Amino acid sequence: MTKSLTERQILFIDNYTGQCQGNATQSAIKAGYSDKTAKQQGYQLKQLLSLEIEEKNRQLLNGAVPLAIKTLRDLIEDSKTAGSVKLGAVNSILDRNNYQGTTKIEDVTHNKTDEQLQTELQHLLSTIDKPIIKIELDSKTDEDTKH
Repeated sequence: MTKSLTERQILFIDNYTGQCQGNATQSAIKAGYSDKTAKQQGYQLKQLLSLEIEEKNRQLLNGAVPLAIKTLRDLIEDSKTAGSVKLGAVNSILDRNNYQGTTKIEDVTHNKTDEQLQTELQHLLSTIDKPIIKIELDSKTDEDTKH
């Protein structure tokens, strides 16, 4: 933390990022602010201390990475559990710490004709309740346009 903080401000940050789970009003009360002014104080403290709160959250999440890795290892070794649900949670923790796996992206459009792609596009557009847009494909090549 870069600026000098009061004891109450430190308590606010600790409660906001911990026990109060992001509730600024409750964090202010637990930090010693009056119940009557806690809502306003919580809002102001959240704005004033946003960088410190972000840093504290980053520290907490970084601390969870070893557990996430252990859980991942346990999932790989345990044949009884449905790994997809738990693996999703582990990936979520890892993603929040900028640990990202590689994603394979394959272009399958070159295997399809223009008509097949047009049909697929029309189907996809119809599933999102939008007006269907007709895209006219020009079958002329560059050679045809030169003559």
